[in-house]
Amino acid sequence: MESPSPTEAKLQTRIRQQEVVANLGQQALETGDIDRLMRDASVAVAETLDVEYCKVLELLPDGEEVLLRQGVGWQSGLVGNATVPTDRDSQAGYTLLSEEPVIVDDLERETRFSGPDLLIDHDVVSGISVVIGSVESPWGVLGTHTTEHREFTEHDANFVQSVANVLAAAIDRAETERRLREREVQLERYRTYTDDILNAVDDMFYVVDKSGRFRRWNETLTAVTGYADAEIESMRPPELVAESDRETLVNGIAEIFETGRARVKVDILTNDGEEIPYEFVAVRLENPDGTEVLAGIGRDISDRKERERTLAKYETIVETIDDGIYVKDEAGRFTMVNDAYADLTGYDREGLLGEHASLVVDDEPIAQSRERLSAPVDERASESTVEAELVTADGDRVPAEGTFATIETADGDREEVGVVRDITERKRRERALEESERRYRTLAENFPNGAVGVYDHDLRYTLSGGALLGERLPDAGRLEGNRLPEIFPDETVADLEPLFRAAVEDGTTGSATTELGGYSWRVWTTPLRNADGEIFAGLSFAQDITEQVERERRLEELVDRLEASNERLEQFAYAASHDLQEPLRMVSSYLQLLEDRYADDLDSDGREFIAFAVDGAERMREMIDGLLAYSRVETRGNPFEPVDLEAVLEDVLADLQMRIEESGAKITVTSLPRVAGDASQLRQVFQNLLSNAIEYSGDGPPQVDVDANRRGEEWVISVRDDGIGIAPEDHDRVFTVFDRLHSHEEYDGAGIGLALCERIIERHGGDIWVESAAGDGATFSFTLSASSTDDGENDR
Repeated sequence: MESPSPTEAKLQTRIRQQEVVANLGQQALETGDIDRLMRDASVAVAETLDVEYCKVLELLPDGEEVLLRQGVGWQSGLVGNATVPTDRDSQAGYTLLSEEPVIVDDLERETRFSGPDLLIDHDVVSGISVVIGSVESPWGVLGTHTTEHREFTEHDANFVQSVANVLAAAIDRAETERRLREREVQLERYRTYTDDILNAVDDMFYVVDKSGRFRRWNETLTAVTGYADAEIESMRPPELVAESDRETLVNGIAEIFETGRARVKVDILTNDGEEIPYEFVAVRLENPDGTEVLAGIGRDISDRKERERTLAKYETIVETIDDGIYVKDEAGRFTMVNDAYADLTGYDREGLLGEHASLVVDDEPIAQSRERLSAPVDERASESTVEAELVTADGDRVPAEGTFATIETADGDREEVGVVRDITERKRRERALEESERRYRTLAENFPNGAVGVYDHDLRYTLSGGALLGERLPDAGRLEGNRLPEIFPDETVADLEPLFRAAVEDGTTGSATTELGGYSWRVWTTPLRNADGEIFAGLSFAQDITEQVERERRLEELVDRLEASNERLEQFAYAASHDLQEPLRMVSSYLQLLEDRYADDLDSDGREFIAFAVDGAERMREMIDGLLAYSRVETRGNPFEPVDLEAVLEDVLADLQMRIEESGAKITVTSLPRVAGDASQLRQVFQNLLSNAIEYSGDGPPQVDVDANRRGEEWVISVRDDGIGIAPEDHDRVFTVFDRLHSHEEYDGAGIGLALCERIIERHGGDIWVESAAGDGATFSFTLSASSTDDGENDR
């Protein structure tokens, strides 16, 4: 065969060089491993040009040296460690400033620069060096060298430059992708940061676009409305407010987009139909993409509404109450009276305004009032009660009781507010009470193991007695003659006053509990009636129930903890089924859309990244499903009933038939008993244990044995395999949620199956354990209570 002509040889060399460049270009597109690409490029250049050495030098951050990043032919240990200076007298520095390839025919005779020690130590004579990247922004140098004197051609230099261009493009793309990933991480962190801030705010936050769609919202909006995120995404703002307020909201939104700002008050309509008053303040903003959106804050104004209603209620009370109410200034002249006060005194309401109080009361009450008004603020009682007689317009005298409070006006003046009640009837009752008091005093003084008291309509004790007076309760001297609010702390009064009043005002018998002096008390009250059936007093009994309350408190704490635990599990199950699964489905769906629509536009890296994301979302869905099942073991289980385990296992084997056939598994089952339990949950236990036995079988076909043994009133069920086994130190870990012994690349699974088994068996009152050693198979055993209908026919 004839040797190729020089022209043909040159052509073949150029074709070979172009093939190398093309292959390296294709590799650069298909891999993200830059070091592998540099290594392969070094080998390809050295082989193609038939030289001993090729190197890739990376310009270090300080710009004063380059690092031998990759190469071929160099002494062991130099790649990744050796550095070369980049000053202008060095070959590397000269190359970094050269637009064209630098060709060296003889390094010893080179006058443009000095050869580095790296080349001199390897007896380099000739070579080609080119810059990787641009002279304005170089990444490094690609160089190829030989120990023989050689005149490289322009095509050789262009070939090396082409390889350098491939490397530069790959490095630039890798750096761009790295920066993009970093930017995505930063954006996600910022979004998480802003979400955390917005979710920490008690007020609602939301963003709505011009089409009326919610673009963003915080957790408060979902918590208040009761709608899940997926539901909010499909709703419009008017759907979240009461029907009567929807037009107001629509007009408010239009005003915001027109004027830039608005404030509206509407009632939020929750998912369960509750209406909550809210005030919204929103402004018009512009998104980075230039579109206009509405961003707003909503605040619950229930308290404000309640204050307004309370004020209206008080105004109504003042005008409708049977007691007389007045306000008079420091000079003692009336500035306000209600109709009841005017009726009580017999004067016209308008006629009393501006009149001095001496018109209706004697000098002593007026002096007391003057003293109250002049007292320093820190010495002034919050309210005081005085009994006096009112002089009516007809000259009659009416016994009355007044309760007074001193207030300061916005101008700093003092006014007295008085509530006056006609006590004519009470005085009559008090006289009747005095008549019967003697009869009850004997009972009170001799009441054992507690205390008894008699009190009037003003809640003033007239009689008291009992074994506990003077010990755990105030003595009789402190009680008798004083009103309930004057004797006991405010907390005790708040507990007892409604009870005491109910007896004397409504005639009802009742009881209440309270705390006093470090003891717990149960207090009973009942009305005392005269011969006409009229209530003239109340009778109270008190009993120390401290020990009983402590027992009940401990029991309630236990119940509360159990209820809280169940509630958290239910809340978690809700979050797993709604708040977590829906976003995952959305991620998977959009990733699938990306793959379907843009697969041809993506390189292998892009498709691989999408595959990774889809796989991660699928694993997360499996974890959520597992946690959902785990949390519902107690709350969603069926009542226990006799269960035929053989029938349960037959169903499981039918479900696993395909896996059994694919793996070549051989499963043997001895006679299984009837037990008391939840058939669906026990099916889950067998499903998980048999699936694990097949999954972790090792290289050979799985061999799985299932048997049962009677142990007293329970059965021990065992599932035995000949798989890879479990090290003794990992026996406890396998029952821990998400504590996997193997990576996802080795074995599939969410890491919750055995934890779910343990929780189910615990619900059945049994135990589950594993006996195994690494490489020696595993036996999972669990106990179940025998069914009450089991007559022993399964005993072995």
